[in-house]
Amino acid sequence: MTDIQKLQQEAFEFEMRGKINNAISTIKKILEINPENIQQRLKLGDLFYVIGKIDESVNEFEKICETKPDFTYALYRLGISYFRATKFSKAIKVFNHIIEVEPELLMAHYWLGLSYYHTGSLSKSLESYSALHDKGPDKTLGLYQMSVALKASGKYKESINCLKKIIKVNPELPSVHYHLGRSYMGISENELAIEEFKTVMKLNPTHRDATRRLKELTDDDEMYSFEVAPL
Repeated sequence: MTDIQKLQQEAFEFEMRGKINNAISTIKKILEINPENIQQRLKLGDLFYVIGKIDESVNEFEKICETKPDFTYALYRLGISYFRATKFSKAIKVFNHIIEVEPELLMAHYWLGLSYYHTGSLSKSLESYSALHDKGPDKTLGLYQMSVALKASGKYKESINCLKKIIKVNPELPSVHYHLGRSYMGISENELAIEEFKTVMKLNPTHRDATRRLKELTDDDEMYSFEVAPL
């Protein structure tokens, strides 16, 4: 077994025992010996991300992408790291590049839409979520994010249509019923909104904003007259 192999095994064992900082130190030793070891640099970037050292994570993924500009996995991890660092414009650039290289990567469309959403570019966000849904019509993630962006854009009826489609597939998602309630409020269908918020409370009795919305709409301290499912 070579020195690098021994260090790789040591880093792996540290990681498996949850000693992430030790694993990071060991991987750095590997990269001192062989700075071109892409797999270990990827691992180093991922471990920095895990412990919340996002700037260090970005630095490692950037090094990889400088030499391998079309390496999708490294680009994807770089884009997510930019997003977590709230560098949304940089994240947008990276995810757009990923889609050029690998347009079928669904999660690239998801993160692109989320990055646009956080820059206030709601129309671009909707385009990304629409592409996500078109490429994965059997999944509800695109519909869900699209509904949130539509609601934020004031397109409440379109948001309602998306959310209803999700409920047909899975009727027990509190967040879907919550956004449906908010969308009904947007078109002043308060009775329907109340029913959705009550459903949220049945599915998740500790949902604070649903509680607040119910009180706001009913102006009634007895708003818990419906049965709450036991925990």
